[in-house]
Amino acid sequence: MASFNKITLIGNLGRDPELRNVNAEMRVAEFSIAVTERSRVNGQMQEKTEWFRVSFWNQKADVVMNYLRKGSPVYVEGRLSVRSYVDKDGKDRYSLEVQGSELTLIGGRENSEGGSAAAPSSYGASSAAAAPMAAAPVAPPPAPMASSAADDDLPF
Repeated sequence: MASFNKITLIGNLGRDPELRNVNAEMRVAEFSIAVTERSRVNGQMQEKTEWFRVSFWNQKADVVMNYLRKGSPVYVEGRLSVRSYVDKDGKDRYSLEVQGSELTLIGGRENSEGGSAAAPSSYGASSAAAAPMAAAPVAPPPAPMASSAADDDLPF
């Protein structure tokens, strides 16, 4: 049986992204995203926020660093990954993280002068899918049907 590992999130960054250089050619941008679900329980609005650690590599890491800041709304697709490590007390710990593959910016970013700067909207899709599409030609509407006495003879 085939396996499938994919997660889709829409949320806001909880902190500014951080960039790490793994080596001379590889870099990773990491950030946390807050996903808040709202529901009504006994007439009262309830909010529940889940936090996810997300990482993007290389060119997508550059996009993250250039356009995302704390509070930025973002759409992320990726796969779940379990990272294991040993804490300062010597205990084995595990962290569930998202290895990002697709990134869509929801809105622009603030530039240094306080204005909004335009940002590319989607990263990770093939260049053909990300290219703007030309408007398809629209066919003229059908001509109205002429009314005739034969229409009155329809059985329904």
